[in-house]
Amino acid sequence: MFSITVRDHVMVAHSFRGEVFGPAQRLHGATFVVDATFRRAELDEDNIVVDIGKATEELGAVLSDLNYRNLDDEPQFKGINTST
Repeated sequence: MFSITVRDHVMVAHSFRGEVFGPAQRLHGATFVVDATFRRAELDEDNIVVDIGKATEELGAVLSDLNYRNLDDEPQFKGINTST
């Protein structure tokens, strides 16, 4: 098995509901590091798993919808404590 991992990050704002979270109930920032690993049983004819540049671009595209957003305002997270 062969694999390659690309990494990016996303910076968000959010808050938590519940006394257990103390001061984190107030709006605060968070940075999430995201790794995407691509695997294949055999390398291709060029001996690569995936084009690392394209993989990095795609990960960035996936994360772009949430980067620099307040997760509390995003409909898909309504009523959810967003955490790692």
